[in-house]
Amino acid sequence: MIEPNNAIQILLLDSLLTFLEVFPIKIARKNRKFDLFKTIIKSGFRFYDDDIIVISSKFVSVSEGSVVKLTNVKPSKQSRQFAKRFQMDERIVEMVLREADVVVNGIPGFLLTIKDGMIAPNAGIDKSNAPKNSIILYPRDPFKSAQRIRSNFLHKLGINVGVVISDSRLMPTRIGTTGIAIGVSGFEPVEDFRGKRDLFGHRLKVTFKATADSLSTIAVFTMGESDESTPLVIIRGASIKSTKRKLTSSDMTVDPKIDIYLRDLCPSEFLKQY
Repeated sequence: MIEPNNAIQILLLDSLLTFLEVFPIKIARKNRKFDLFKTIIKSGFRFYDDDIIVISSKFVSVSEGSVVKLTNVKPSKQSRQFAKRFQMDERIVEMVLREADVVVNGIPGFLLTIKDGMIAPNAGIDKSNAPKNSIILYPRDPFKSAQRIRSNFLHKLGINVGVVISDSRLMPTRIGTTGIAIGVSGFEPVEDFRGKRDLFGHRLKVTFKATADSLSTIAVFTMGESDESTPLVIIRGASIKSTKRKLTSSDMTVDPKIDIYLRDLCPSEFLKQY
């Protein structure tokens, strides 16, 4: 069993000193569909109530068979036009157009899209850590995937955990990737701080805390971005608000019309809408 003394421990100062423990779990590379829950259990980790299980979206996608061989993709006329304009593989463009809800714009190598309410380059499609000549798509329904894993823990093991499906993401004007949650189950992914007061007594008017995204960032930092083979991270001691309700992307996203980055863009300027 993997025990707590093997964890990365982060000291947090709150109302009192507490430990946030972060357990990176290495798992052998998977190239084809597999049973995700059984694989997590076979890792040998000893799970407890209130643990937060953060799973790489790519690992979830592979487990569900969301891997596409590029040789099987037939580009459309539109995808060939976009591929020429943005210097991309026309087969990848074809898959982006199929997967994206909205194509906002593009730069050489990438289409900037909205997928499930989130900004995502190339609709979350990735070639890194994918089998040769293949691409990995987002999980078909990441919230349902998270809920299924949590349900298995609860009903098969009697352990009440929270689950996050995480991805890495670029932030506007910043170099490098951080973490983002694309699926959550078992706890409120966003906390509303409106009405509370700051250190100087000012009442907060617009502040929300992205709890699930923050936990994803911790996990993505721990997982790494190359050949670490660490698709699973357990976070213990996090302050969360548990919930049994079924969560969806609407619990974590805002309409582009009021988004701070996209609100000044007219929808007619988008390249493609569905």
